[in-house]
Amino acid sequence: MSESVRRRGPRSDAQRNDEHILRTAARVLADDPHAGIQRIADEAEVARMTIYRRYRNRDAIRRAIYDTAAVEAQQVISDARDRELDPCTALRELIIEMAAIVQRYPMLSVSTAWQPLPADTHRPSPPPAARRMHQAVFELVERGQAEGVLRSDLPPELFPQAIVGTLHIVTRFARSRRADPAELGVQVAELLLTGFAVR
Repeated sequence: MSESVRRRGPRSDAQRNDEHILRTAARVLADDPHAGIQRIADEAEVARMTIYRRYRNRDAIRRAIYDTAAVEAQQVISDARDRELDPCTALRELIIEMAAIVQRYPMLSVSTAWQPLPADTHRPSPPPAARRMHQAVFELVERGQAEGVLRSDLPPELFPQAIVGTLHIVTRFARSRRADPAELGVQVAELLLTGFAVR
């Protein structure tokens, strides 16, 4: 469990149950995007009505997964701001935590819906938490560009696209190769922040 998750404090039984349902749903929907509520309930070992009391349909579960992931990612940025980390260090921690989030919610490894294209009008708007997370990343990138530690010749919108897109591809590759998931975030952060070239 990451440091940012540990700092959130104890969770209630309801929070733990909800987390269990969302993690199970994320795993099931990663394997089969068309899986129904009954299959999710069976895998989670809960009654179908337990899920329906929380989520009215499969799309509501998906949105809850995106929303939860966004809240967890934004918490990393907030923690970095509180500790006054420089933008590069904050981005590194964000990438590492996002890799851990994808491990917790595998559905995210087969979907980039939590980071829609800026001009894409065909997808539904992301949940409020996702919008806040996107804005926090943009502000972090813009601060890094203003301070001269991140490249200013690239649009700030490219950075979250590159982070999510790279994690999307690398996570799927790592799962197929049975790579060590604990190393994934560190490796992706190193790749995105320093590149391929030997310095």
